[in-house]
Amino acid sequence: MIDPVNALIDQDKRLGTVTRVSAASIELTVPLALAASGQRGLARGATGDFVFIDCDKECILGRITEVAIPDRQRPGLERQMESEVIAEPQGRAQLLATVSKTTHKVTRGINVKPRVGDGVFLADGSALATAIQEALQGEMEPGQTERLLVNLGRLSGITDSFIAMPPEKLFGRHCGVFGATGGGKSWTLSKLLNEIVRLKGKCILFDPTGEFQGKVSGATEFSFSQATEKQPLAHFPYKKLSEVDLYALLTPSAQAQGPNLRSAIKSLRLVSALRKEPYRYRMEKVAGDHQQFYITENAFVEVRRSGVIRKAGKSRNAVSLALIALTSEMDSHHCDFDVRLLSDQIREECVKQYTNDEMGNYGQHDDFLLGNCNSLNVRIENYLSSPEMRCLFSDDGVDICAVLDEFITDPNQHALVLSFEHVSYKYNTRELLLNSLGRYLLGLARKNTFQNQPLVCFLDEAHQFIGRSIGDDANQVSLDAFGLIAKEGRKYGLTTAIATQRPRDVPSDVLSQLGTLFVHRLTNDRDRETIERACGDLDRDAAAFIPSLAQGEAIVVGPELPAPLPILIDSPEKGQQPSSHGPRYQAFWG
Repeated sequence: MIDPVNALIDQDKRLGTVTRVSAASIELTVPLALAASGQRGLARGATGDFVFIDCDKECILGRITEVAIPDRQRPGLERQMESEVIAEPQGRAQLLATVSKTTHKVTRGINVKPRVGDGVFLADGSALATAIQEALQGEMEPGQTERLLVNLGRLSGITDSFIAMPPEKLFGRHCGVFGATGGGKSWTLSKLLNEIVRLKGKCILFDPTGEFQGKVSGATEFSFSQATEKQPLAHFPYKKLSEVDLYALLTPSAQAQGPNLRSAIKSLRLVSALRKEPYRYRMEKVAGDHQQFYITENAFVEVRRSGVIRKAGKSRNAVSLALIALTSEMDSHHCDFDVRLLSDQIREECVKQYTNDEMGNYGQHDDFLLGNCNSLNVRIENYLSSPEMRCLFSDDGVDICAVLDEFITDPNQHALVLSFEHVSYKYNTRELLLNSLGRYLLGLARKNTFQNQPLVCFLDEAHQFIGRSIGDDANQVSLDAFGLIAKEGRKYGLTTAIATQRPRDVPSDVLSQLGTLFVHRLTNDRDRETIERACGDLDRDAAAFIPSLAQGEAIVVGPELPAPLPILIDSPEKGQQPSSHGPRYQAFWG
């Protein structure tokens, strides 16, 4: 508890008097705000200063948003600057929160309205910071002796005003970090990541540019598509891809290619089911090591040695009966079949559906249908052999799903960095890979994997991945994995922190789920309007400070904060500073 002897109201720091009161702001006199000749250092009351409005038993915390000379006094101001000035500056202050005079407790909202004539005082930095800090920390849980706090920085313009927040208030409702290039967004990410490591929490960073390589303390790191000295190679197993993702990647036509692709996938799943239970049906080997699975006494499914089902001239009834009998074994929405056999199986599917000799058998190969499917087979074989898709269809490197499982269960691992620096933009590989990883984590969350070990996922350059879709009109897939995490992950212990320099490109339904926002410098009007709409606490007066924020300075807004706070984020330690510098002209030109 703060010592109530240390009064918030200091009569020596009186700024002026309230002259007008509106719903969210006041107007006040600021007689000492004028920078008269030779007396600039004695002026008091500048835009951005925090103030206390004395309302008897309580104070209202405010922030000056504007200081001006009344219109009628402006013409003679210049002539008076060298002599006695009679101008009376006026100001406007945004109302932020209520502070108790006795306990110094800060609460959200304006519990008592200021009145015309109330005094306005400059807020003492240490008292203000202490009151805000206690409001942020809240009450400790029963049996808890020490509060875990994420150190952020200090209030802008106030020395020794350090601000820290409990992780549940910072990450519990998801988190957003926004800022234009050079505003300090990457440094804030680094600060948050390394604070989680310090508190022995768990976090995963999806790094699109590779700027965080070696910058997160004690992190386990992996890279997709190309290994580096510090980041071994990893791949995402294609068998954990969604079947819908595969359709969006291959974009089969609706007339011939789509039905044959679906039929081929069913056939390959049937092969896996038959081979898992070889004694369920009588199996005989024939010439060339082909296998015949007898579904009935005389009807069989023939599987070639390579693993594809032969259909031309074979029993259609046997395949249909096997599909019906093994429905539960084949019930899956993942690509849990050998994708390398897909083009061969599609060729086997290109047969006539009946024959005049045997009505229960498939006909011979249909050359017209095969010709229609040739372009699909070319795409499949191209993707399987393409270097750009090796992170999905190659076995090179470690299985990243196994890495995630080990990371989650190992109490000694606290940070995992996954670099997308070398993943190609071609074929939407980046978007598909990240969305698949997000869907895998969401699947684990729905199994309550994170209830006793909360996990925070950091997604940098989020505008490249969230709110986009891949595929054509007939096979379009929305990249919604991280959107779903933002909407439902909180109740499972899985939260996300997204960072972007283009908040206007992040869907509004995702932004609305974010709790704490770090808003660095944003110069684009649409970006600022997007932030204002997403956060009710950030009105136009507070948003007016955003374009002029210094590097590393951010306005922190959230439902757990008593008011929007301008915080100068602590710089990361030297070894933890991301490699986010621009072109080095002085080093390479000239």
